[in-house]
Amino acid sequence: MPRSRPAAIVWLFAGIVICLLGLTVYSARLLASGQAFISAEGAWAKAQKDAVFYLSRYAEDGAEDDYRAYRAAIRVIEGDRAARVALTQPRPDIDAVRRGLLQGGVREEDVPGLLELYRLLRGFGPMEYLISVWARSDAFIGELEAIGGALHQRGGARDRGEAQDIARRIHRINRALAPLENDFSQTLEEMQRAAQSLLTTAILVITGLLLIAGITASRRFLAQNARLQEALVESEAQLRRVIEAAPMPLLIARASDQRLLYLNGKALEQLGLDFASAVERPFADFHADPAIRAALGEQLARQGVVDDFEVHLRSAGGRESWLLLSARRVPYGGTECLLIALANIDDRKRVQEDMRRRALHDPLTGLANRAMFLESLERAMHKARRRSAQFSLLFVDLDRFKEVNDTMGHAAGDALLKAVTERLVMAVRQSDLVARLGGDEFVILIEEHEGPEEVMIVAQKVLSMVARPVPVDWREAAVSASIGIASFPEDGEDIEALMRNADTAMYQAKERGRNNFQFYSPELNVISHRRLALERRVREALEREELFIEYQPEVDLASGRIVAAEALLRWNDPQGGVSTPPEFMPVAEETGIAPAIGAWVLERVLSDARAWHERGVPLAVGVNLSARQLQQPDLAEQVARALEAHRMPAAMLRLEIAEPVLMEGEDAAHRTLRGLEALGVQMAIDNFGSGFSSLGLVRGLPFGVVKIDRSLVSSCPVRRECAAIVQATTAMAHALGLRVVAQGVESEEQRAQMAALGCDAAQGHYFAEPMQAGAIPELLRRREPGSVSPRPGEKVL
Repeated sequence: MPRSRPAAIVWLFAGIVICLLGLTVYSARLLASGQAFISAEGAWAKAQKDAVFYLSRYAEDGAEDDYRAYRAAIRVIEGDRAARVALTQPRPDIDAVRRGLLQGGVREEDVPGLLELYRLLRGFGPMEYLISVWARSDAFIGELEAIGGALHQRGGARDRGEAQDIARRIHRINRALAPLENDFSQTLEEMQRAAQSLLTTAILVITGLLLIAGITASRRFLAQNARLQEALVESEAQLRRVIEAAPMPLLIARASDQRLLYLNGKALEQLGLDFASAVERPFADFHADPAIRAALGEQLARQGVVDDFEVHLRSAGGRESWLLLSARRVPYGGTECLLIALANIDDRKRVQEDMRRRALHDPLTGLANRAMFLESLERAMHKARRRSAQFSLLFVDLDRFKEVNDTMGHAAGDALLKAVTERLVMAVRQSDLVARLGGDEFVILIEEHEGPEEVMIVAQKVLSMVARPVPVDWREAAVSASIGIASFPEDGEDIEALMRNADTAMYQAKERGRNNFQFYSPELNVISHRRLALERRVREALEREELFIEYQPEVDLASGRIVAAEALLRWNDPQGGVSTPPEFMPVAEETGIAPAIGAWVLERVLSDARAWHERGVPLAVGVNLSARQLQQPDLAEQVARALEAHRMPAAMLRLEIAEPVLMEGEDAAHRTLRGLEALGVQMAIDNFGSGFSSLGLVRGLPFGVVKIDRSLVSSCPVRRECAAIVQATTAMAHALGLRVVAQGVESEEQRAQMAALGCDAAQGHYFAEPMQAGAIPELLRRREPGSVSPRPGEKVL
């Protein structure tokens, strides 16, 4: 075999690595440029919404600050437009493009990437489509600028009527821009995903081809090398030449005592010696692990050969390495020797160690995960049995963590879990184990304690540290903990019993008000069985057809007509009677059947609405969406399938989302809302006033209705600030083109006040109690057109 062949293989693998690095770097740069394009689109969209918002306010109140804010937003759009115009010229002015992009909010370092991306994709169908969509927005932006210029010359609107007319024109422009913006954003996201998929596939294919070529060449080399050794077994000189030419450490050691007789340059480099210092030294001197050295000697003595045996070697300079050792018996110098080949696997060992660490540790918090905890618990149990000792298990579950996740977003929830992890570690001894089982469930293993008093001290410390508010971004997230304690062997002599009883004690802590700890006792099994029974009944409620829907009409306050109906879920529990969602949906969420219940509600409501439609009552119907449903990526597809199956127009369905769910504005929820908007369904903010009460939530979101929470409505007659909030909400909502519905109207006084404060519609027991679906058409037929107030002694409806 020619001596140049090993060097060629080394250069081949070097070339493979360089190609892969180059392809990876170029892919990363291309994807980063795509992300910069997406960020630029986001800045344009934000500027457009800000321009509409501040110009609307300027038309209403004439405040100069609003006009300056509007102009600031318009300058961003003008910069982007100038950059686009310059870029699409036959010979683009790069300086003009750069100035426009910087004015449009693009970072200086992102400009070259955007220019390169455009040059690469110019003439490509999707990119040309993006540019055309962008250009179509110029006319609407120009109309918006014309309105702003005319308003500023006059110093604002002359009267309220003109202000309202201008506001309508502005929002007409905004509605015209929204589809263009959505089309642009979706096309850009699709291009980004397609590019990423294409690059990933290209890297995988090229990597595979390069590796196949390298492996094929290497296998050919090894095969030829083996044949050469068989052919030249009697020629020591030729054997040395082969060893010297090998691209890996090779050495010859005497089989009887493993003293080194010959080493190639790679082997000398690996052992940190020159040839004279290495010869006649035992190979065993370089082993860093005596146990591995002994195991290697045993296998050589028993089998005479070794293949891919992992050894841990230490060079003369003290550098330690993991290598794969293979050995074959060969004659050399008139005696039986071992030809030893070494291959460095330090990188592989690091990967294996990292994989083991990942397999046994939670990726978010770095704590031990369930697998590692169960291993540790089993060891602790064996040790406690040998020593007749005891240990305790603390099952920690965070209270109200789901509320933080639903209202502040999963990123905030992750930050909270990391902060709680740090506090749990600080609250226990260094010898105690803290693990995360999943979600918001943690467990603490306390070994070798002095008794329940010491465990109580640890539990109280955990409670006090967890209860401190955690700063997340610009807000504080507050949770507490419920702790269940079980001890070995009193509360369980095996892992399953101990875990189950600690979990039972934790649920008892929740039942007793949360933010406390409870020791397990046999009496808790009764409570646990009750909870399990409730979970079982909730799981079976759907298949036993115990769930049903009632409807509460929504009345237009000006005409007295019924304009919609809200669907209300109920459970006819055979043991507890009729229950409302707050009583059983938390259990449904925990047992995982909440999505199935949500799908059933949608199907049933659309079926009822279709029946009304066929009876000549085309009434819009509202369905509540939970935070969990809003996180479902396929929710829009589910709604589309249900509408098609029941042949219902999308406009007849109104999906209602509680205000706290929208407060964080997660990207996943917003994508779902845009998907629902594309279907044409109505969207409403439910329970407005129960959170921060900011109509800024609707900016960029497809809402058409705001429903005032019943707590505000009921307080208006006695609290002037509540009435002021409702009045301000209706004014702002109308300026944004939204209808306002008052919830929980219980009296004539409340109805009259809601009408006076500007509400468009209302619902509540004053108008009608919740009723079965079949009663709705009959109710509409009995309804006298135009009546608003009830006759003496009867309800409005």
